[in-house]
Formats: sequence, C-alpha cells, structure tokens
Amino acid sequence: MRLDLQGKDQAKQAAEEMLKRLESAGIKGVSFILQPMAPPGIEMLVGVTHDLVFGPIVVCSAGGVLVELLKDVSVRITPLTGRDAKEIIQSLKTYPLLSGYRGGPRYDIETLENVILQVGALVEDIHEIDELDLNPVIVLPQGEGVAIVDARIRVAEALPPLPFGAKKR
Repeated sequence: MRLDLQGKDQAKQAAEEMLKRLESAGIKGVSFILQPMAPPGIEMLVGVTHDLVFGPIVVCSAGGVLVELLKDVSVRITPLTGRDAKEIIQSLKTYPLLSGYRGGPRYDIETLENVILQVGALVEDIHEIDELDLNPVIVLPQGEGVAIVDARIRVAEALPPLPFGAKKR
C-alpha cells in the first residue's frame, strides 16, 4: 500500500510497482484502484442499530479508535428531527473539538447533522437495514463538508415489531 501520492507521475509509478510485486508473487490479471487520501479533520462515527421495542436507533460518537477508548456515545430513536441531530452531537464530550476548542477551527457540524438525518431517514425507509456503521466520518473545516471513509451495512429480513409489552420468545 502506498499513501499520500502527489500527482499523476507518483500515482503511475506506484501502480507499476504494485503490479510488478503482484506478478513476482505469481498473482496475475489483478486490477486495483487508486483513490484520493481522505482530508484531515475530526473523525466521528454515525451508525444505526435496532432495538426490538424501539426500532432503529441512531448513534453518534467520536470515530476511529476513540469510540472504543472514550465510550462517548449519544443515541436517538428514529424518526429524527433537526433538533435531534443537533442534540446528538452537542451532547458528546468531544463536541468542543468540532466547535473550535481552544481557538481551533470550527468544523462543518451542519453537514454532520445532515448525515445523521439522512441515515435516520434511510433506516426509516429501508427496514431491512439491520445495522449501519459509518466510521470514520471525517468532519472537515466549516463549509467543506464531510468525507465518509468507511461504510458497513448489514441487512436482514425485516420483522414486524412486537406489540407493546410483548415478551421475546
């Protein structure tokens, strides 16, 4: 793997080197893609899980390895409103990093809110989405949006919700 290639010449050279290494290992007829590096920003996680009683639950937290380290997660039940999206982000201990902590840059919180709302709408419309994990969602400086680096979706048969108060079998 080669990272942070600058310009077409470096990309072409890296591709040629990769093909040579693969061929010397006996691997032929392989293709691969070069993709741009994700820009620097604040890593966040946006995801969905399902609860048998409440249905889809949207989660937001610091992303990357910080989600496991800090365990700073905020959740909301769908359907979501704009107010929910704001609160899910602002309730995080890591929120100050997004809003210009200690004179740092302000990041594109509004676009992150929009991602949260779109994920909530998606799972409301497509009931077969059992889990969804966008991690990391790199929040870029104000006005520059976000970059979703990795996405994982698990689908399953959509089951009708249990009646309120019913016990699981």
